[in-house]
Amino acid sequence: MEKERILYIDRLRGINILLVVMGHVITGNVINGERAEILIYGSTFRMPLFMFLCGYVASKVIKPKIFDNYGAFVLKKTRTILLPFFAWPLLVDPFFFSDTLEFNFFETFKDLINGGGFWFLYYLFFITMLYSLWLFLSYRFNANKNIVYDLVFLLIIGLALIVIWQLDVISFMRNFMLFYVFYFLGVIVAKYDFLSKLLMSKIGVSISLLAFILLVGHYQYGISSFKNTIIKLSCAISAIVVFYNVIRQLTFNSFIDKYIRLWGVHSLVLYVTNTYVAYLYPSSFISEELNQIPLFVVTGLLTVFVAVVCMLIYKVFSYSNILGLLLYGNKISLKNN
Repeated sequence: MEKERILYIDRLRGINILLVVMGHVITGNVINGERAEILIYGSTFRMPLFMFLCGYVASKVIKPKIFDNYGAFVLKKTRTILLPFFAWPLLVDPFFFSDTLEFNFFETFKDLINGGGFWFLYYLFFITMLYSLWLFLSYRFNANKNIVYDLVFLLIIGLALIVIWQLDVISFMRNFMLFYVFYFLGVIVAKYDFLSKLLMSKIGVSISLLAFILLVGHYQYGISSFKNTIIKLSCAISAIVVFYNVIRQLTFNSFIDKYIRLWGVHSLVLYVTNTYVAYLYPSSFISEELNQIPLFVVTGLLTVFVAVVCMLIYKVFSYSNILGLLLYGNKISLKNN
């Protein structure tokens, strides 16, 4: 049962990262792609679902034993999350993806620590540290697994984040808090089976699907108003419920399933690599006149191609201990040359 549950999450992560890559394929290759409905609709839930799944997996694999050697845990997360976050824009971009010899290391670094670049990794690192704090509180004071206590701990941490937000000392706190919610939604759903069953209920998925259909057309891409934020939050939660339910019910061909799960396991690899591959041509070349179904098919095929290329790049770089460590956070292998 546990093994099947993890396989299911890998499938869901694989589908979601393909949607993330598709978003980049559309913006990079479709003329006026930022106006495409499939991009706008997908933007309401892709990254929130990504964070939800990270929280779900964390609840399954990050256990209280980390406190036996907490320093090792922090170092591991620094290696696997923060190192690629800094390495790509500071080491790869200026030498391989810049059309000028001018590069300001300190300005780039400043932009990164303010939530630029691969912002998802930055958020994920700090939210994972907050998860370890919550895990300690839950392990120490909630041995009986009472959801009320766990929610109180989340509320206390959330209130501290709100104070930081109101002090305006961190520029990205507003978005950070949204993803804090989605991460811990995944944590709580993974920990408490009754919530998972609720998400799997027919009435739950029916209401969520209806809510998504009714709300998504009102979402305005790139607008950060309060109303738009509420719509996005509602669409994201609804989509999470639908995906959690529907993907779990699907049966994939074994060949397709193999690659979807592979991409799911390496979702962070595809996340950091795809932006360098997804822009297939110097200028957009796919007509904006295509209706949404043909556009989905065309960009879907290109997305699979990009995912395959990303995995090949990952394998090539992983032959080098140093490149594998810097770009993907790989553990140093003494067997490699």
